[in-house]
Amino acid sequence: MRVLLRDITTEYHTEQVRKDFVANASHELRTPLAIINGYLENLTEGDLLKDQDTALRFLKIMGKHGRRIARIVEDMLIISRLESGEANTLKIKPFRLKSCALDVVERLESVISTQGASVNLQMEVPEVRLAGDRFYWTQILFNLVENALKQNPQIPLAVTVGWREEASGLIIWVEDNGVGIPSSDLPFIFRRFYRVEKHHSQEEIKGTGLGLSIVRRAVEAHEGKIEVGSIPGEATRFEITLPPQMILPEGSNTPDDSA
Repeated sequence: MRVLLRDITTEYHTEQVRKDFVANASHELRTPLAIINGYLENLTEGDLLKDQDTALRFLKIMGKHGRRIARIVEDMLIISRLESGEANTLKIKPFRLKSCALDVVERLESVISTQGASVNLQMEVPEVRLAGDRFYWTQILFNLVENALKQNPQIPLAVTVGWREEASGLIIWVEDNGVGIPSSDLPFIFRRFYRVEKHHSQEEIKGTGLGLSIVRRAVEAHEGKIEVGSIPGEATRFEITLPPQMILPEGSNTPDDSA
């Protein structure tokens, strides 16, 4: 009887999580769709199409929100795969962490340049090699760096991505000197669709609300753990600890070695 009750409770919890996820996802998609529809109505019902400058501005705004919808759908698919628990979710292969980090910086170069920010690598073990899914490690680093940039668009932000080896394994961190995260928000920031409260205009594109949740799930899928600390007005630091077995011996060949 206890086993049956436990199974029913687990099923109920799983179903409730699924319903919450669908409800939250629907809300996240509804907002940009409503904005796009609103601008379309303004363009088609008036004479705004004759005003090329205004029409172009509206089209750019709609394009941004269209890309946000695509990003939400992409993130939903990623986190669904991570939460499925399937054994083949991760494609474990050797790769160089430095190469992964450099790819992330390159992908975010336009945002970094526009904001006048900087992203630097601090590596005590420059050529460290990991056994893991490079796709998800790119997601981890990309989401953490992008999150720092999005939370601090108005200041000359300095972001550091670094790693070092310790007896406990590999320590990877992403740190910034931005506005920080209020202590009241810290326990919740890895929850799906949770955001630190900020005011956004229609032209300012919010994140999907899934980035940090994807980070945590991907780290845990690699047998790691992630922690966050922040001093409001000074700095925020995300720190990942990976077990020693995820680190490959020095000199081992990886697919990145030929790059």
